Amino acid sequence: MIGYVAALSCSVGLGLAVAVARFAFEGGTNGVTVAVLRASLLVLLVGGYCLATGRNLRLPWRLWFPCFVLGLPMAVMFYGNIAAVQFIPIGLAALLFFTFPPLIALGEAALARRVPSGLQLLALAAAFAGLAMMLGVSFETVHPLGIALSLSASVATTLNVIGSARVLPRGDRWVMFWHMALVAAVCLMAVAVLGGSIHLPETPGGWAGMFGVALLQASSIPLFYVAIHHIGPAKSAMLTNLQPVVSIVAAYLLFAEVLGPLQSAGAAMVLGGIMLMQWSDMRKRK
Repeated sequence: MIGYVAALSCSVGLGLAVAVARFAFEGGTNGVTVAVLRASLLVLLVGGYCLATGRNLRLPWRLWFPCFVLGLPMAVMFYGNIAAVQFIPIGLAALLFFTFPPLIALGEAALARRVPSGLQLLALAAAFAGLAMMLGVSFETVHPLGIALSLSASVATTLNVIGSARVLPRGDRWVMFWHMALVAAVCLMAVAVLGGSIHLPETPGGWAGMFGVALLQASSIPLFYVAIHHIGPAKSAMLTNLQPVVSIVAAYLLFAEVLGPLQSAGAAMVLGGIMLMQWSDMRKRK
C-alpha cells in the first residue's frame, strides 16, 4: 500500500507543479529562477534525509564522476520541464515532456541490441502519431521555444534514467541521487548568475507559484524512489502516467485551459501508446 500511495502522490505532485508554474511566470519570474529554487530545495531535502538516516554524503571518485555526468542532464530536465509552461499551454507542455517513457524503451532496446516487439512498435507509433497530431494543430499558435524546452527535458530525462539504472545499484542510491541533484543545482546557479537571468516574482501570486512549484517537485521526486522500493519500477512507472492527466485537469480548473478535439485525440493516443508500451514490458518481465 505504501508503494502505491507514494507513486500516486508523486504523480499528482509533479502534475500539479506544471500547472502551478503558470502562476509563477504570470507573477514576473522565469524558468531559470524557478529551476534554481527547485533544485536547491531538492538538495536540502534529500541531503537532510541522508544525514537523518545516518548516511555519509561523501562518495568515492569512481561513483562521484558518473553522478556528476548524470547531474548534467538532470539540470536540463529541471529547467526545461517547467520553463516550457512560460511559452506554451500547460497540457501540451506536460505531454511533450512525457514522451520520455517511449524514448527510454527505445534507448534500452538499442543498448541491448534488440528490436522492439511488434506490440511495442505499435505503442510507439501510436504515441508519436498522437504527438504529431497535437503539434500539427498547435504549432502555428505556440512558441517553438516552449516545444524545444519540453522535448529537451524529455531527452534529458531519458539519458538520466537510463544512466541511473546502471549507476545507482553500485552504491547508496539516496546519496548518489543527492550528488546528481547537487550538480544540477550548481549548474543552474552558474547559468543564472553568469547570464544575469534571476528574476524574482513581482506579485504575491508569483511568489506563491514559485515556491509551490519548488515544494511540489522537490517533495514528489523522492516519493518515486520510495514507490520503486515497495512495488518495483514497472508498476511505479505505470502509475506515473497520471502526471500529464493531472496537469491537463489542473490547467482547466485553474486557468480554463482546454484542449481542442484534435489535441484531445492526440493526447489520448500519446497516453494510450505509453500505457501499452509499459504493459507490454510488464508482460515480458513476467
